[in-house]
Amino acid sequence: MTSPVAPIASQLLNLHEDAKSVITEAAEKNAAKLGRLVQFDMDIVAWVERITGRPEQRQLRDGRHNLGYAIYSASSGLYVQAYASLRLFLELSFASIYFSANELHRRKWAANRADFSWAKALDEKEGVLSPNFVREFSESASIDASSYALSAARCYRHCSEFVHGKLAVTESLPETLSYSQEVMTDWIDTAIFASEAVLYLIYSRYGDELLPIDDGQLSATLEDAFYHLRQIRQRIGLPVEEVHHHGQ
Repeated sequence: MTSPVAPIASQLLNLHEDAKSVITEAAEKNAAKLGRLVQFDMDIVAWVERITGRPEQRQLRDGRHNLGYAIYSASSGLYVQAYASLRLFLELSFASIYFSANELHRRKWAANRADFSWAKALDEKEGVLSPNFVREFSESASIDASSYALSAARCYRHCSEFVHGKLAVTESLPETLSYSQEVMTDWIDTAIFASEAVLYLIYSRYGDELLPIDDGQLSATLEDAFYHLRQIRQRIGLPVEEVHHHGQ
């Protein structure tokens, strides 16, 4: 007698084979951008692992894990799931920094007695990438913080459109588990800007504390991602001539 599990396993394995085919095509056609995105992931890990003895470290790790899940999902053709995980990456990362300076709110959130407000975290005057907030941790980082807040807000809003099933964006999705260059390009570009914003967020919060004891690894992450920013080049001892950057 055939086990009832067998046809279920067969169906799931067939989906797995479809996903493997999508992964191969995604990797072949997007090698450079996926490589850049994986580098951002590694750079974020380098910072998060230095933030020891702090309650927000676990939350930052969880956020970074969702970036990894998002990369895998997008590369497998699970596009809605990729946008959802990318949004959670943003939300957990920004919440971590917000709670790092708001211990009472963090405790209430951890005890499930309060919710995290994305709008509050991105507030122009008091949000975690507002000049008012950032300059309390890094005067120089406050110069460029607002542009990364805007970038994070755009990425979050775009991801939310997929999460909420808005037809204007979801009509571009394949109806089956298959590869779409159009969707993949859009997702990767969104993910790169989101990762850049999170890395800047972490730098702006912990840079003044961690860079003086850096062995060169953290400085390398900043040079790779933010060489176009004068205050970053000056901070890590690089030439400060103007550099053009093609960003969002």
